[in-house]
Amino acid sequence: MELEEYKKSMEKRFDMKWPIVPGRYKVGNKNSPVAVCTMASVDLELPMNNIAIVGKCVTENVGIEKIVKNIISNPNIRFLICCGKISKGHFVDDALDCLVKNGIDENKRIMGAKGAMPVVKNLTEKEVERFRKQVKIICMQGEEDVSKILKKVNECIQTNPTPIEDSTIDIKPEKKPTARKIKAWHDEKDIKLEEHFFEIRLDRKKKKIVAECFTYPRKLECIITGDTAEDVILTIIREKLISDLGHASYLGRELQKAEIALNNGLDYEQDEDVSMIKKFNPKYNN
Repeated sequence: MELEEYKKSMEKRFDMKWPIVPGRYKVGNKNSPVAVCTMASVDLELPMNNIAIVGKCVTENVGIEKIVKNIISNPNIRFLICCGKISKGHFVDDALDCLVKNGIDENKRIMGAKGAMPVVKNLTEKEVERFRKQVKIICMQGEEDVSKILKKVNECIQTNPTPIEDSTIDIKPEKKPTARKIKAWHDEKDIKLEEHFFEIRLDRKKKKIVAECFTYPRKLECIITGDTAEDVILTIIREKLISDLGHASYLGRELQKAEIALNNGLDYEQDEDVSMIKKFNPKYNN
């Protein structure tokens, strides 16, 4: 059966508003049997005429919960292709594959998954079992070649899958939660003086972010190096070198700017606006 014939046969069976869970995704042909997860490759562009939905997913918990709910609410989807880059420390394709193969334990942890926290606390056992029954996971880890991904999409379509017969599961669209609205502001008095302060720089030879920790008046206590802003700030927190939330927010922002500069060939200077930073001289190594 060609895709157009398949589409016509499904038009009367599937007329609900879909997708039901908000997120960063593109919707194509909702009658297609194929969904695509691009993991951490946010700029991967795929033509949508033969694909039901394409979206990123960088975490093996909340991201997977959204994928599951959107897929099981569309009985036409029978394949989930996982391609693109993997977010460091998170193995989304592995978690999805383990979810289908092994399910979850009593704590809603995906059994066998190797990610940092593969726990799907917002999914019911019924939803998980429906997902396991409905889809086949196709792992194309690291693949960003659009032609190869589309070839796999077409291979899935050519198997002539039919919608899952058991389409009785009741998934209601998520409603935006109501909450108090608070205008952001700050007072310098709210930020207390810490025992430590940090100077952040880049080590381009080693491709590292460096945070030098000083005590007052200016005594170097330790040097923290890492590949990412997350690595460095979590180490600072773990070593109990910071206690004030305002200071932590500032450091997180500065470290993120440093990571952007390191990965994009930009100069980095602490407390300077990223948009004002010029291209660094390749001959300058630190």
